[in-house]
Amino acid sequence: MNEITSENQANAGQLPNWGRRLVAAVILAVLVLAGAELTVRVEDWVRWSTPLLASSVSVDGLMVSDSTGSHPGPLRVFHKWRINSIGTRGPEPDPILAARRVIVLGASETFGLYESPEQEYVRQLSDSLAVMKCSADALNAGFVGMSLPTVEQDFRLRLAPLKARVTVYYPTPPQYLDDAVPHPVAIRSGATPVRPAGPAWRFPGRARDAVKAMLPRFLQDRIRQRQIAGSRSQYPTDSLFASIPAIRLAAFDHDLRRLLGTLRTEATIPILVTHANAFVGTPPAADDRLRAWEKFYPRATGATLVAFDSAAAEVVRRIAADSGVVLVDAWREFRGAPAEKMFADFSHFTDAGSARMAALLRPAVARALGCRLP
Repeated sequence: MNEITSENQANAGQLPNWGRRLVAAVILAVLVLAGAELTVRVEDWVRWSTPLLASSVSVDGLMVSDSTGSHPGPLRVFHKWRINSIGTRGPEPDPILAARRVIVLGASETFGLYESPEQEYVRQLSDSLAVMKCSADALNAGFVGMSLPTVEQDFRLRLAPLKARVTVYYPTPPQYLDDAVPHPVAIRSGATPVRPAGPAWRFPGRARDAVKAMLPRFLQDRIRQRQIAGSRSQYPTDSLFASIPAIRLAAFDHDLRRLLGTLRTEATIPILVTHANAFVGTPPAADDRLRAWEKFYPRATGATLVAFDSAAAEVVRRIAADSGVVLVDAWREFRGAPAEKMFADFSHFTDAGSARMAALLRPAVARALGCRLP
C-alpha cells in the first residue's frame, strides 16, 4: 500500500509524456529562433559593420519624430544606410566647405534604396563635382516616404540653419495619388526622438526577403495582382483614379510653390527637378513593374500613375518658368534610356541610373556654386 502511494506521488510531480515533448519543442524553437537572429546580426556586423545591438531592423527604423517633425535619426545605422550627426545620409558636414553647401531634398529615390553602397545619386554628384574642381558639401536630406509637405516642413524647421547655398528638390508626384492628400507630419512637443518600442527582430524580415527572392517573377506578379485587387475592393468604385484627378494635381502645384517660397525665404538657390520613371525609357518596362507601382497606390491604375507623373513634370516646368528657377528636366532626359538599366523598379535608380541623374544635376549645381564649367 505504501509503495503504490509513493509511486502515485512521484507520477503526480511529473509532466505527462506529451507535455514533456511540448516543452522540449518550445525550448528547441526558441533556441532556433535565437540562433537565427544572432546569425543575422553577426552577418550584418561582418558585412555592414552594423552594431550587434542596433535597434533598426529596416530602413524605416532610421526615422525618428521630434519637435522638428519626422526625419532620419542622427547616427542611426542599418546595413549600408548611415545617418550622420545632423540627420542626413552620408558623411559629416564639412565645415571647410560650408559656403559651398548643397542640400538635396526628396523621398526614397533621393535617399537611395537599390544602389550599391555610396552610389546613390547625391554621393555620385558630390564625387563628380570634386573631380571637376568644384568641391561641395553635398548633404542627402531625402528619406523614404517623405512627402512634399513634410519636405517643406523639414527644411523650414530643421535644415534651414545649415545655410545651404544651393537646395535641390527631386519630387515624387505619385504620392498625390495615395489614399489621402499628403500633409505635414505632426510635430511632437518634446525634443527626444520617438523610438520603436519592444524587441526588434531582424530575422523575420530577412527570411521574408529571402523567400520573395526565390519566387519566380511571374509568381511574384500574380501575388501582387491579388494584393492590388484586395486593396481596391475596399474602395467604392467611383473613388478609384481611372484618370488624372485635377484636385490632386492642383495640390501638388500648391505645395511645390509653397516649398519654393520657403527656400527663397532662406536665401538658398533652388533647383527643381522633374521626376523620372521606368516608363518614359526605351524599351518600356515590363507590365509587372507597373503593377509593383500600383501596389503602393492601389486607388490609381497603372495608366493613371504614368499620366499623373507626366502631368506633374509639366507642373514643375511651369513653376520653374514662372519663378525664374533653374530646372533639370530628368523626365525628358531619361527618355530613350534603357529602363531596365536605369531603374531597379518603377522609379528607383540602379547605380547607372544614379550616375545619369548626377550627371544631369552637375552642370546646374556647379553654375549655382559659381564654378567654371569645362
